[in-house]
Parts: sequence; structure tokens; C-alpha cells
Amino acid sequence: MQTDPSHQHRSHSLSLHRLAGFVYADPDHAYFLTICSRFNTTPFTDSRLAREVLGSLDWLRANRGLLLYAWCLMPDHLHLLLRPADRQRPLGALMGAFKNFTTRQSWGLDYQGQLWQARYYDHIVRRRDDGKRIAQYILENPVRKGLVEEVEAYPWSGSMPDPL
Repeated sequence: MQTDPSHQHRSHSLSLHRLAGFVYADPDHAYFLTICSRFNTTPFTDSRLAREVLGSLDWLRANRGLLLYAWCLMPDHLHLLLRPADRQRPLGALMGAFKNFTTRQSWGLDYQGQLWQARYYDHIVRRRDDGKRIAQYILENPVRKGLVEEVEAYPWSGSMPDPL
């Protein structure tokens, strides 16, 4: 399966358009992120690697206080709806550490090179209704892509009971 070129372009270009002066560590805001695997790869079809990636998100939640509302690991990208726990750890630093760690984990599974593209797409969630809509979009992604027929059947996604 090939990487969706629209995800590649979106992931690469929109991350360049950050809001000037906005603190991307503000725990008063939630963020919708899309992080793509390196170009033309689908590493997350490997269930061993998918477990490592989701385990790393669990670690961030437990040890860095990351509030994770919804997630979906697709074959070539990861969607997240999250909120940083405090201003001490900016979003870029958290995601950089996550990508570095999961890349190193992938090497232990005989992958080579970088696992992720350097940049990611982010969207600041401004209203509760947007958060619920985004969480539903994230969870329905495998259905839209034809990977499963029902949201509940996809093993690499989930959400908090009442996201945002």
C-alpha cells in the first residue's frame, strides 16, 4: 500500500504555518496532529511496530502527563487528539522525543533509517464541538480507507470515553 500523497504534502507544508507568538505547550488547548511515516512507506502494517508505537503513546500519557483523547495508527500515518500536561514540555519537543524513540524501537525490529517524516501537521482545537468532531474523524479513518467495516474492529485506535 502506498502513502497517500495528500498526507505527504499536508504533513510537510502546513507545519510550516505556525501561529506567530502562540505557545505550542499551552495546556489550555488541545491539538489535532497527523504524523506521517517517511515517504512511500507503510511500516505500521507490522503489528509488532504498531504495538511499539501505541505503547510509546501510553508511556507519554503515564510519564509525561500527556492527555490523549483520541488516536489512530494507520498503515502510513498517526492521528492524535491530545493536550500537553503543562507548559514545561512544548508539543514539538514531546513529538520529537516520541518520533526519535519509536524510530529507535523500529531498528530493533529490523527497520532501517527514519520511521517518520521530519514535520507534522497540527491544528489547534478551539471549541469542544470541534474536539468531538475531530475525535470522530480520527476513529472513522480506518472505515473511510476501507481497512475495516466498523470503527470498533480496528485494533490500532481508541479514545477516551468523553473526548474533550
